[in-house]
Amino acid sequence: WDVYAFEMEICWCETPLGLIQYEGCHPGEVMANSGWGDPVCGFCDPNCVTVASAGAGPLEGGGVLFYLEFHISLNAKPGMCCEICFEYANVYDPEIPLEVCLDCGWVCIENCGIGGSVYMWWCEHDPCCDWYRWRPLEGVRMHLSDCDGALLTDFTGADGKFYFGDLPPMEDCDYCVDIDYCPVPDNLITAYDASLVLQHVVCGLDLMDCEFDVCYEQGPLTSETVYPQQVAANVNCSDLITAYDASLILQYVIGEIPAFPCPDPWAWFIVNSCSNCAPMCPHFFEFVGVFIGDVSGMEEPDLTAPGTTSGAKIGIPRHYDNKVEVPLLVEDAVDVFSIEFNIKFNADDFAVLDVVSDGIGTPFMTGFNAVGEDLLVAMAGSGAINGSGRVAMITFQKLRPLVPTASPRVSISDGLFNEGIPGMEIIDHEQGKEVWRLGLMPASPNPFTGQTALSFSLPEAANVMLAIYNVNGQLVRTLESGQVSAGNHRVTWDGTDETGNRVAKGVYFCRLETAGFAATEKVVLLK
Repeated sequence: WDVYAFEMEICWCETPLGLIQYEGCHPGEVMANSGWGDPVCGFCDPNCVTVASAGAGPLEGGGVLFYLEFHISLNAKPGMCCEICFEYANVYDPEIPLEVCLDCGWVCIENCGIGGSVYMWWCEHDPCCDWYRWRPLEGVRMHLSDCDGALLTDFTGADGKFYFGDLPPMEDCDYCVDIDYCPVPDNLITAYDASLVLQHVVCGLDLMDCEFDVCYEQGPLTSETVYPQQVAANVNCSDLITAYDASLILQYVIGEIPAFPCPDPWAWFIVNSCSNCAPMCPHFFEFVGVFIGDVSGMEEPDLTAPGTTSGAKIGIPRHYDNKVEVPLLVEDAVDVFSIEFNIKFNADDFAVLDVVSDGIGTPFMTGFNAVGEDLLVAMAGSGAINGSGRVAMITFQKLRPLVPTASPRVSISDGLFNEGIPGMEIIDHEQGKEVWRLGLMPASPNPFTGQTALSFSLPEAANVMLAIYNVNGQLVRTLESGQVSAGNHRVTWDGTDETGNRVAKGVYFCRLETAGFAATEKVVLLK
């Protein structure tokens, strides 16, 4: 025929439950014998496929030009039929016009059953080599039941694959596959998932992902369309996705809660068509698992420009009274929507009082959890931060106030920006001297019998007067007088006056004075 190219469109019936599902196309013997490659098949309409191909040489001979593959939907019932028709066909011949018969054919279901394989896999990302691999979920348990709930088969999967074999059709009901137990892969949920929820709540992001016509795990097949990202985001199992879902994700990330309010960590759907979802859900998956809370899905988002390196470091501590503030800083952040810090500190000397977002991180919601010497901080927001600066402030309580010069040993052991693309570079502490706030701390012990300790701090060297006065304002004892260096200082009073004699029991006042500053603390001597 001297045919060098063709275009065709084939359409099929629209049924409420999708009687047949398109799988793909591949060349027939005519194209293969002519040395042509695979035909190009695409969708301009959900129920129509456009097929086009061309070759450097003409087609030769007769026979099958190409194949279209369909599978019978699990929704099919005996007696259902579907029409498949040509919409148009253009066969290009430079000399001879050709007639194309636009005929229709029928697919009718005489009998139907179910069977086949169920794959329980998840996608693992290796940030070191930047590649993905599908990993089987070991230890999965599932069973197959009939419409009365009677157990037919029970499986514990090997290599993530379960094979049911061919099952006879049942009238007026469907088989039910129940996932009895499925382990949870590590590190699927991060603070970035909370950020996606917040972005969705403020209408900055549609959690759509790919559409599925599904069957719920514990129910009959339906034509309902669900969106896996929305299912994953609704960790509270309520009617709406709200900022509370983002809060629960942060609480889960830092270990504040062991699980979400939803009773099952997985949601399972039967995949009827997955042509637009690869590589997230290859079409041979009959079931897809959505892990509740993993809003970002299996594919980690690349949110940063190639070649950029972002880092995090500990800032200069600021001391005041019996507390210390330690800032967390980032450098060269690029489109950072969430941050996770794993922090080590000396828990014998300090306790974590609070962690709040600060500086350029102020718009972020923040959660923290301190266990032993480990402090986990998770932050997320609906907008990204860029550049360098302070993102959070940790407030520590001194557990040993009688050691005024004690300083927290704080270091970042690990961390994440977004979901680890790029990995957070841990930088040394910010260079500089520790900052001490001017102040006088309460005496300890108070009341006292033998002696009491009085501590004060100076942000810089200054002339200081620290003295004890009685209730009449008369000087009793001078404890410190003259130039004192910056930092925390501690002195004791043993209840004696300037001559070394023991004073009477009662109320006394300790007063600290510098240029432009004065503070007073009450002390009580018992005997």
